[in-house]
Amino acid sequence: MKKKELVDIEKQIQRKYAEQLAPRVNSSADDIEKEMKGFINKSSESLGGDKMKPPYRRPVWYTRFFKIIRQKNISRFTLEFLTLNITQVKSEAYKLRNGLQFLGLIDKKGFPTSKLELLRVSGEQFNNNLKEVIEGAYSDLLTTVMIDTSKPESLINFIINRYGYSEPLAEEAVALFTFFAKKAGIPLSKDLENMKPKRRKKDIIKPKTKTRTPKTEQEDDDSFARLDFNEFSFRVKKDIASIEFARRQINSLIDYLMIQLEQTNDS
Repeated sequence: MKKKELVDIEKQIQRKYAEQLAPRVNSSADDIEKEMKGFINKSSESLGGDKMKPPYRRPVWYTRFFKIIRQKNISRFTLEFLTLNITQVKSEAYKLRNGLQFLGLIDKKGFPTSKLELLRVSGEQFNNNLKEVIEGAYSDLLTTVMIDTSKPESLINFIINRYGYSEPLAEEAVALFTFFAKKAGIPLSKDLENMKPKRRKKDIIKPKTKTRTPKTEQEDDDSFARLDFNEFSFRVKKDIASIEFARRQINSLIDYLMIQLEQTNDS
């Protein structure tokens, strides 16, 4: 929320406070305080201050999360846990935590809820329980938009108008919703079923054109480390910045391939 909006809210509360206080000079201080707290809470709700927003970003995060909760009984999902085991980046872990809270799977402190316990199962029972979770979390959308006949633009516009998302974030939010709906067996229109999430620029691995040195010179260069795999190999400079960059690029590639694999399996 912008600073100007906060100032406007403060002025609005002060003005209402004066209006409420004027005719109540004979009331006790406790009565007036309770009444003002009620007004402030209502103002906050009308402005959407405490309203959770639908998640966006990578479906593969939630695939990993569902797998983890079936394998282990985690007592608390901290930012550190989500970063090290799922997102690999702390700033992204905030987005995942907010998404899990929106779904009602964890509380504000990261502790599992009763809804999460329903998803520790597998197979058809998992799908049915997930459907219950998704229908509850996205009740506003499902009671407003007919997702079995609508085009993606209808859901995108709903997300923009209801939650104030930019168009790119709204598209990601809708793409993630369709991912959940497919897993839960919620009927979607053909346009929504065929919707593919757009890749962000920072997620796209751009090849860099460099002058190749002779193989013998590469092998003799101690500033590089060569990593060999079954199907490919690459070299990384032996410094922290280069290794961290390579790690992010590899994670982005793996996430993209996982999403493509899931879409192929769904189809």
